[in-house]
Amino acid sequence: MSQPCEESLPGDLGEIDDLLRSVVADGFTVYLCGGSDSPEAIVATYAWESHVDYVVIKDAHDVTAARSRQVRDWDVFTAESVVWSYHGHARWALRAILDLLPPDHPQAPDDEYPAPAGLQVDESYLRKVSVRSPRPGLVARRAMRLRTATYGCRIG
Repeated sequence: MSQPCEESLPGDLGEIDDLLRSVVADGFTVYLCGGSDSPEAIVATYAWESHVDYVVIKDAHDVTAARSRQVRDWDVFTAESVVWSYHGHARWALRAILDLLPPDHPQAPDDEYPAPAGLQVDESYLRKVSVRSPRPGLVARRAMRLRTATYGCRIG
């Protein structure tokens, strides 16, 4: 899927910041590529039992969200195939990854196809990568939130 590029308005940046905070609060691990002070790309990953959800942010107009099967030696920076992807403006790509059905849902995407070019991070940015792991307690938050919303059951 792809969303046509749109211009960002000053108010959009607040919404994008809120969506980024939601990704972090959902338990994603964040990789700041090119240095933590001023990253050239931001990659965020969330590992399910058999899949990985991830998003590659290059700027507000160049964001690719995806889900891949988690196979042995899987690496977010060299993913060759996906079962779902979305490329477009940060507003739509971040919302899409936040609302993606859990991989065990019967309607979750599962047909593999080649990874889109938007997932590639310039190799020079990978020389300096800072990793920010989710705070304890947030790792399972995404799974619980999506399963509760999708299946309508209460946990706890």
